This record gives sequence, C-alpha cells and structure tokens, in this order.
Amino acid sequence: MSYINDALRKVQKEKESGYAGYERIVSAPGKESNRQSKWMSVIGLLTVIFFAAGIMVVLYFLEYKNMPAKAPLKTAPLTSVIPANLQIVKEDPELKAGFKEKTTAAEIKVKPKITDSKILYAQALKKQREGKIEEAKDLYKKVVKIDPHNIQALNNLGVIYMKKKTYKWAIIRLNDALKIKYNYSDAHYNLACIYAQKNDVSQSLFYLKNAIRFNPEARNWAKNDSDLKALANLTEFKKLLEK
Repeated sequence: MSYINDALRKVQKEKESGYAGYERIVSAPGKESNRQSKWMSVIGLLTVIFFAAGIMVVLYFLEYKNMPAKAPLKTAPLTSVIPANLQIVKEDPELKAGFKEKTTAAEIKVKPKITDSKILYAQALKKQREGKIEEAKDLYKKVVKIDPHNIQALNNLGVIYMKKKTYKWAIIRLNDALKIKYNYSDAHYNLACIYAQKNDVSQSLFYLKNAIRFNPEARNWAKNDSDLKALANLTEFKKLLEK
C-alpha cells in the first residue's frame, strides 16, 4: 500500500510541476479582468466628459456669434457744442423769453446783410433826390450786390441810366426787376418812358398799358410827363389817359 501511495504522490507531483511555468498567467484570472474593466470605464467616462465639453463650447460660440451687436454709445458731434454766450442766454430766465432757439446760423448771417442793404438804399435814394446821380448809382450797385432781388434798387438804377441816356443799361436793369416781379408797374412805366425817348412808339405804348393795368395810378403819372412827349399827339395815348 505504501508503494502504491508513493507512486500516486509521484504522479501527482509531476502533474502539478507541468503547470508551474504558467502559474503567473493563469493565476487569479478574475482580478486581471476586473482591472481592465475599471480602466475601460475610466477611459469611457473621460471620453463622455470631453465630448460634452466640446458640445458646450460649440453651442456657446454659435450663440455668441448670433448675438446682435451692441450699438456704440452716442456722443455729441463737435458742431453741436453750444457757444458760451448762447448758454448764458438759455440759463438767464429774463433773456430766455426773447431768445429764438430755432434761429439758424444762416439767418444770423442774412439779417445783417438785409439791414445793410436797407441802409444803403436809403442813402442812395437821398443822394438821387439831391441830384447826386453818380453817388446814388454807386450806392444802388452795392445794394444790388448784397440783395440781388431788390427791385426798387434795380428800378432806380434804370432811372439813373435813363437820365444819363445810357438806354442799354437802363433797359437791362428794368428788365431785371421785371424778371423778379413782372407786375411791378414802376419798371413798366419807366420802360415806356425810355422807348418814348427812343421814338419807339409801339414799345412805349406796350409798357405804358402794362403799367396802367398793374397800377391805374400810372395814368396820372403820364399826363404831364415830359419823357412821354413822343406819345402826346397819339389817339391811343389819349384814350389810355381818359379811361
């Protein structure tokens, strides 16, 4: 029996020694598998986290890109700065009542010019009545330069040129007045006088009719006007004065 037992022990030892070289590979297979599963889980979790973070970054970028741009802060332009003297007027309650806030710079510039032209016109008219024709002419020219639409100055210039028998310029100035205001009877009447002096009867009667049509008082002007003596014996002229 001992012999058989010894044989069996020997066979058992040889059988176990055949697996000795593979002990590290096959030992505890459950622990190695668990370790790999843990690493795979960690890697998977990190992948999900990075993927989610990437999606959030993309969504934030798209939202920021589509946001409407904020309007820049408005600043007052340099031209809107109010001068110190105007600020004083606005702040003073006694002066504020007479201050026109809507007065433009253009109006401020025009008013002195119109005032100057009126002063010059008054001086020119005085010189003309005094018989100082050349001085009056120069003043009327200044008036027209400042205010080209001053029909009285243009008319009076025409009268001065007519007195000097410079008919060409007289006609030009009177027509300039009519271009501004065609029913200006004074200019029509003076043109009638000029054409009468030039013995152009038809043109003289034409402008005289216009003068009377726009201002019936022109009949009284024509009755004793020596400048119209070329028309004195005409029947048509007499009929114009009788109406």
